[in-house]
Amino acid sequence: MTIRLAVVDDSAFVRKAISRMLQDEKDVVIAGLAARGEELIDHLDEWSPTIVTLDLSMPGMGGLATLEKILAWRRIPVLIVSGHSSREAPLAVEALNRGAADFIDKQDFSLVDFQGLRATILEKLRALTSGECTLPEPLPQPHAPVVRNEPGAFDLVVIGASTGGPPAIEFLLEAFDGPPSVPIAIVQHMPAGFTSALAERLNGRMPFPVEEATHNRLLVPGSVYIAPAGSHLRIRFEAGQMWTSLARYPETQHKPSVDVLFRSAITLGSRVLGVLLTGMGDDGARGLLELSQSGALTIAQDERSSAVYGMPRAAAELGAAAEQLALSDIAVRLRYLLGRNVLAYPPP
Repeated sequence: MTIRLAVVDDSAFVRKAISRMLQDEKDVVIAGLAARGEELIDHLDEWSPTIVTLDLSMPGMGGLATLEKILAWRRIPVLIVSGHSSREAPLAVEALNRGAADFIDKQDFSLVDFQGLRATILEKLRALTSGECTLPEPLPQPHAPVVRNEPGAFDLVVIGASTGGPPAIEFLLEAFDGPPSVPIAIVQHMPAGFTSALAERLNGRMPFPVEEATHNRLLVPGSVYIAPAGSHLRIRFEAGQMWTSLARYPETQHKPSVDVLFRSAITLGSRVLGVLLTGMGDDGARGLLELSQSGALTIAQDERSSAVYGMPRAAAELGAAAEQLALSDIAVRLRYLLGRNVLAYPPP
């Protein structure tokens, strides 16, 4: 399959760099280069891209408005290529919730050696244009799935996600009409600076606290903790209470790692609920399997509702997920099992 890439960035240096680093790839064609959103929109029919890399901080129309017009033209993957984390992180999180497929932080890579950036862009371009990637339509109203557990059966929920995760996580948390009855710990693959922006966005939208996790923090029922980029998040148990523990080791492909979080919760056995959401790769699959083997209830997002059916697929192939549900049904499941008002979704 040929990937037709349109590059949109107000920096001529970045446009040329991306074009040159991909020019020898046989499966990638540079369909067009645009300095502004307006230029891309004017050429969409002519260039007919199958994927777009998009800068967010551009003069004129700007990145978010450009994103909306691209998706109105055709629901193709849009890969945000951003920089200046502290300024652009909230914009990037907003873009993901408006339909962007994934993003890359240019600050993670050297301006001299482009090999790391090239490899990352290629990996994402190929994954996002493969048959494994879909752009879900707006989610339907959930319907109640078969319920096999009673409310009050859990002490902790651990959630892992990657590509497509931010809007999926927001959807799940919005399903609660009040604070969940247990703490929720989340690993979302993101570069430094972006996990704090995600936590701030969610905290401003939920009727309960959402924060970026800090070291040695007591986990409180009704609160949500997002693992900070660059550190693994583990759950530590002491005197009948749960505490956060942050560490930079072990060295893994992703930091934070979903596997590390999931494995740290095995001590709870059947009192923990593990959820693996949309994402590229297989992080979390083995951790979910170990949770399942310890007696935990394990849920993986199904293929149809996943933006990228990579991590959930890996879990399914291992037999790690007791249940594979659409995202809307996972929301119902969590609300029933963890909500204060458990009568809102009675068992059938």
